[in-house]
Amino acid sequence: MIEKNRRKKHPRRHPHFVWADPERFYAERMAAGLTQLQACEYLGVTRRTLFNWEHGLTRIPYPAFKLIRMRAGAIVHVPGWDGWRYARDGALVTPDGRTFHAWELQHLQLVVSLARRYRESRQGGAA
Repeated sequence: MIEKNRRKKHPRRHPHFVWADPERFYAERMAAGLTQLQACEYLGVTRRTLFNWEHGLTRIPYPAFKLIRMRAGAIVHVPGWDGWRYARDGALVTPDGRTFHAWELQHLQLVVSLARRYRESRQGGAA
């Protein structure tokens, strides 16, 4: 028997589909201040579908979870940003509850750049 050259199948590096946890989905929906009906309208699904998602009867597509998280003011899951979110007034909120407004972060950037320049001038003079 002649064997054909066939391309070997390699396992995927990451799962093709990612599913969200029902408890986290419910918590994020509540944090967003959405009722079941409002969440259904926002996501474009039926109330029965949302009920099934929240009770673990069917899997929740990750994009739906991401939309609810963004509506709740959370930063979409990126490594290193777990627990960070946005407040309703636009401030950045740390996992421990500290808030940073845009003007504070701009001021912080100025302080860091001035400190860097000072350090460079001190190193240049010592050499």
